[in-house]
Amino acid sequence: MSSSRAFKVAFKCSACGKCCTGKGGKVRVNTREVEAIADHLSIPTKELRRHYLRRHRDDDFDSLKQTPDDRQCIFLDGKQCSIYPVRPTQCQTYPFWPQQLISKYDWTLASKECEGILLDPSSDDDIIPDDRILKETVIHEVHRSGENITYNEINELVAELDPDMLHAFDQEVASKYRRKIVYEDQHVVVLDSFFDKLPPTRSLHFTDRLQLVQSEVFLTHEGAVDHSYLSLDVHRGLSVALGFLDDSRRSSQWRIAMLGAGASVLPTFWHHLITRHRPVHIQVVEPREDMLRAGREYFDAADALQVHQQFGESFVSESLMAGALMDLIVVDVEDGTSHAVSDDRGDGLLRAPPASMTSFSFLQDIRQLLTPRGVFAVNAIDGDKPIGERAPRGSSVHCLSRRMAAVFDQVWMLELAANVIVFGVKGDSTSSAGPSGWSDENDALQEILDEFRPNLRRVQ
Repeated sequence: MSSSRAFKVAFKCSACGKCCTGKGGKVRVNTREVEAIADHLSIPTKELRRHYLRRHRDDDFDSLKQTPDDRQCIFLDGKQCSIYPVRPTQCQTYPFWPQQLISKYDWTLASKECEGILLDPSSDDDIIPDDRILKETVIHEVHRSGENITYNEINELVAELDPDMLHAFDQEVASKYRRKIVYEDQHVVVLDSFFDKLPPTRSLHFTDRLQLVQSEVFLTHEGAVDHSYLSLDVHRGLSVALGFLDDSRRSSQWRIAMLGAGASVLPTFWHHLITRHRPVHIQVVEPREDMLRAGREYFDAADALQVHQQFGESFVSESLMAGALMDLIVVDVEDGTSHAVSDDRGDGLLRAPPASMTSFSFLQDIRQLLTPRGVFAVNAIDGDKPIGERAPRGSSVHCLSRRMAAVFDQVWMLELAANVIVFGVKGDSTSSAGPSGWSDENDALQEILDEFRPNLRRVQ
């Protein structure tokens, strides 16, 4: 890692406490660390385990509890750690975790959660020497491997290691966590990621919103784009819309429009999936040339897609004027803005789609564009929805679903970890029991429906 790192690592802890906060935080502890914490608190280890530790499903290790609202570590007092002298190894090695040091992209992403990470250090004194970074990553990995020893004990062992052994470990970790910048400009970056025991992926990000994955695909072992499965849960969730479509006339062509196509990952997957089943015409609508170019050059976008470089709102207006009808319209647009959505039962902040695509007039235009059994699917990002939890009843996405219920005959919601997919179905004579697989028992679609059907619920 250190031998190939092409960026400086600068860090100066500001004691902000952010590393101890966040929904779903999980700090692993071993038996020796439990004993040290119990001794520091002057309580029996049995009492410590009962009041301060937990074990998540499928984990083979204990972790520190979070506060009842799951917003921070139970030992965070204000901005200070109440067990700081004996804090677990995972805390002591932060932020020098291997997965955060893979590339400048990962280090930049980590800086959004840690004030102490300095992307533009004012002093060389803040630049961390490579030997210290290597030591911390070794300690972190030894701890994660399940060794029942504390940070100080691992540190003493590392100090006795031959430099050649440390270098060999450095290379081993580097082989487990790799990223390759395929393309980068001032607006977008395309990354190939190779993580231990995970399939390789290619992803696209906006440089001003690195934490959001705009598009992602799996790669084959040969480095080609794999169109057989979808990497992102939001893409698989949007694919549930295919199960709502009328499949009774196999010879008729489905007409689909995707507003906010990005790098055309989802419409390309749908093209390969649907053309094995029936004729389909897919229009992709994306205003950004850099996104469309990335789709062509790095994500193997299907040549059969009809591309419109324009905003979704203008596409809808022009389609209405032309009298075009569509079986499925998808809105997957996030432009970096947020807006309030409210009704008499609640209110909240919606981060996607933008306000112009959640108005009654826009939704009514969408309905008018749909065939008698047409479907509308929208990817919504609720600013009030905690990661991995259901959106509160009065939140913005529920307001959006109720707004759609005034326009569409059926409205369904699918809550994912971070997003919510809302489906509006025109007509109530089909799919009233929810989406169904195609008559030829397409395995790919059926797998997606099986994954998400338990979390899909009708709200209208």
